[in-house]
Amino acid sequence: MKALFTALAIVAALLLETALSRLLPGGARVFDPFLVVMVYCALIGGETHGMLTGMVAGWVQDVQFGGPVLGLSAFAKILVGYAAGVAAGHFLIVGPAARALVLLLATLADALVFQWLAAVFDLRVLDLSPFTLASRASMNAVVGALLFEVLDRRVSRSLAE
Repeated sequence: MKALFTALAIVAALLLETALSRLLPGGARVFDPFLVVMVYCALIGGETHGMLTGMVAGWVQDVQFGGPVLGLSAFAKILVGYAAGVAAGHFLIVGPAARALVLLLATLADALVFQWLAAVFDLRVLDLSPFTLASRASMNAVVGALLFEVLDRRVSRSLAE
């Protein structure tokens, strides 16, 4: 059941990012639905689920939207998914504020790791300005925290029935 939910969430992220890139020229840089899915899975399922979700989400993102080298987003999301899962195991991360903070930090870490990997492979990638990175991190934090709350309420309501 967990694998089915994860697969459906990744497909939804693909559809959302495709729609954003078609509707808004810079829309794909403002919100990262793949990262939101990966962080949610890491918080709920731990570091292994976060890493595997990050790997699959990163590969889908690389294949659909990536550049000349496939695997950069996947590797960055594996590392960030592992870190978010470990944090969820060591800290009590509940409530919208704590989850928004995790999403904010995960977005920053993902962008920094991706930029570092691109530099290691001597690839030219679009540099994110501090404003763009802050906008992306804020958007992921707000939308993701709201989405997590909706999902948690839906799950708790279905368990109560």
